[in-house]
Amino acid sequence: MQKDYKRTKRTKRRTKAGTLNNRVRKKKVIFPTLLTDASVIVVVLTGFTYLLGFVFKNNYLGYYGVNELIKDNIGSYYIAFAYYVMFLIIIACCCFYIFLSFMLSPLKEEERLHRPMFSVLLLVTTTFVVVGYMFKVQITDLTYILTYGSIFTIVILDSLLSKVSWYKKIVSRINQRIASSVTTIKCHKYFKFFALMFFLVGTFYFFEKYGQSLASHQEDYLIIENKPKDLVVIDHTKDKLLIAPVDEKKKVITPDYRIVESKSTMDKPLVLKSKTFKGGLTVEKTDNN
Repeated sequence: MQKDYKRTKRTKRRTKAGTLNNRVRKKKVIFPTLLTDASVIVVVLTGFTYLLGFVFKNNYLGYYGVNELIKDNIGSYYIAFAYYVMFLIIIACCCFYIFLSFMLSPLKEEERLHRPMFSVLLLVTTTFVVVGYMFKVQITDLTYILTYGSIFTIVILDSLLSKVSWYKKIVSRINQRIASSVTTIKCHKYFKFFALMFFLVGTFYFFEKYGQSLASHQEDYLIIENKPKDLVVIDHTKDKLLIAPVDEKKKVITPDYRIVESKSTMDKPLVLKSKTFKGGLTVEKTDNN
């Protein structure tokens, strides 16, 4: 009996020791894997940020008709700007995901439309802000009235009919379908892949359009006094300026672009003056554009 007891004890010790060893091995395997995944994500995001900086600069200069000059040098400004905007987009997407998950998760038990309508209101408002503020698209008062009026009308009717039995049944079915659709999308095995692709393509498209929009609506420029026409600074790198003649009265840029050194000395200082052109500058049309 004592021998069997000792054997059992030894077996338990060996089992525990084996279990601990397996756990240690798993931790050793998981830790390098996490580091590898993180490094891959950092490399991908860094490369994608450089691509976004190039796309933004390409479309920004494309507004002025610059097709080849200094596009090969992205510059720290465009890279930092791409990082900044992409960080804001990631934060906004995470906030939206958390908010919508919080708002739409209890829909199966709801018999009113206040949760989905509040989500619609948030999405519509965000869209108007981005389109109007970032891309300077003029949204008419009629669009605001029809959009917000429709939302608030549905909310008011929802509160008035919230105690009617037939209305509760209809709303309950609608909410169940919305909840089931959201759950199906979230539980799909390729959801993360499609979400990542949507983020990458959407961010790429955003930078492409925003570069054009920013150039066409830019009002603040640096001016170099010159005769017969002053020169406006279109873009700059570390030690070079991209300049072009500008008619300040007509607010028109002559597409005669030059790259000059931005070096300045006490004897020959490079004087740059800030000037605001209300409504932005346009580019003179030529046979090439």
